[in-house]
Amino acid sequence: MKDYLGTEINLGDAVVLTRPNYRDFCRAKVIAFTPKKVRVEYKDYSKLVCTYLSEPNFLIVIKETC
Repeated sequence: MKDYLGTEINLGDAVVLTRPNYRDFCRAKVIAFTPKKVRVEYKDYSKLVCTYLSEPNFLIVIKETC
């Protein structure tokens, strides 16, 4: 699957997405694939780990810099 910019999405990649039900961005990690979508894991405002099922063209793969 490819992200919005055409980059291949792989398991474990760091991605940026718009936080569900909000208008801001968050960093997430790809944890699984379905035939048409990508499941990601991210932390919400209270630092709880949440999962979200997204279409791949709504994600952007980023390089981790630490």
